[in-house]
Amino acid sequence: MKLVPLLAVVFLAVGCASDNKRIQSMTTPELKLRHAQLVEEVAQPPREKEHIEFELLWRWEAGDKAAYLPEFSL
Repeated sequence: MKLVPLLAVVFLAVGCASDNKRIQSMTTPELKLRHAQLVEEVAQPPREKEHIEFELLWRWEAGDKAAYLPEFSL
């Protein structure tokens, strides 16, 4: 019986890790487009939007001028 909650935690962690890798592998224009889509979609959970904003902020601070957003909600 204790195996089920453990498996749920493992699958959740793997899913989050794969989302982060997917976001990190996207180009800056792709990230900005997806961010714009998520801003317009009010029904979407904010988690993906926050991950994208974090990645864009990290890239902007690293010198990628194209990653700039006028307002980060972080």
